[in-house]
Amino acid sequence: MSRRDPALRVLMVSSLWPPEVLGGAELYASRLAARLRDAGHEVRAVTLGVDGPDVVTRVPPTPYRLDEFAGQPRARRARFHLLDLYRPATRRALLATLEDYRPDVVHSHSVQGLSSAALEVPSAAGVAHVHTLHDYWLLCQRASLVRRDGTACEPRCTVCREFSAVRARIIRRSPPDVVLAVSDAVRREHASIDWVRDRVRVLRNPVDVAPRAPRAPSRPPTFGYLGQLTTAKGVPTLLAAYAGADLPGTRLLVAGDGPLRAQVEAATGPVEYRGWVDDEGKEAFFDAVDCLVVPSEWKDPAPLVVTEARARGVPVIGADIGGIPELVGPGDRTLLFPSGDAGALARCLERFARAPSSFVDASGTGLVSWADHLDGVLDAYHDAMAAHPHRALAGQR
Repeated sequence: MSRRDPALRVLMVSSLWPPEVLGGAELYASRLAARLRDAGHEVRAVTLGVDGPDVVTRVPPTPYRLDEFAGQPRARRARFHLLDLYRPATRRALLATLEDYRPDVVHSHSVQGLSSAALEVPSAAGVAHVHTLHDYWLLCQRASLVRRDGTACEPRCTVCREFSAVRARIIRRSPPDVVLAVSDAVRREHASIDWVRDRVRVLRNPVDVAPRAPRAPSRPPTFGYLGQLTTAKGVPTLLAAYAGADLPGTRLLVAGDGPLRAQVEAATGPVEYRGWVDDEGKEAFFDAVDCLVVPSEWKDPAPLVVTEARARGVPVIGADIGGIPELVGPGDRTLLFPSGDAGALARCLERFARAPSSFVDASGTGLVSWADHLDGVLDAYHDAMAAHPHRALAGQR
């Protein structure tokens, strides 16, 4: 079947939508919508109280929107998590949108706050449904497998296990037809959920820019960090490692924002804080660094920043956790370090600084183009639609 004919009518479901974002999942969903539209398909979106391009329905964000969680009192957090088991407003909004828009396929993404209804309603209504696992919401109330203080939650707490069991029972009644995992690590983490295990396939995130030839690194090199400034992202470990390493003449550029901003700004040594950066600022950041450091201390599913760096010819020092080892280049394998180990990270920084040119990788191994990624998404859509043969294609209406 041609991927351009007939055109499909796609309904995205995502708690957030640009410009209101917390991480890569909602940015990816929006970029996928743009690529689908460029390929001749029609795309609309349902969100949790967020307006923006493509959005046709906003579920009322009681008691608050997902991006407003920081600093909420305990009672409001408890109500949010309770509604996140099954939010009747999501069911009503989805049913109304399915009736009005009549999509050929629903593609759900990060749905924390929209509740289990976001994953159960489409198939129950007879609509083809693809779900992408961007995080660990099916296993953890916070979708991150970390505690409120940012430390790893291992083993999983009792409350999250109970919530996960309830979600699994609800969604199992009418699960998505196809499940996409952004990394093999994410697929393995969800293997305990039967309806996921039976439907999952790995489809890695694409690169957003055309891969470039790597440039010769400067000596001494400039290291960089780009992301949220949190404990779970390993920012304190990075600052401790950089302060304790023997790195004369080097610099560390930090871009992003978050609760640890003051700690970054107060860091000793040649640490330069760039603040939050837009797309133009991101390009300037990558132009300025010789090596990206990704020191995550949570099971980072598939951090986009790794592929963004590699596509620009920038080597990566990464924590050996989550999907990071799957994404780093073959020449960077020796720069993987045990997550949370500042001493090991310091040694990786020193190893790179001694011979930065030896880690330059022009192979592009493992990078996925948007064209190939879009083919994988459309394959999933058509496989899901095959489970609902009675529904007509948008192009045949």
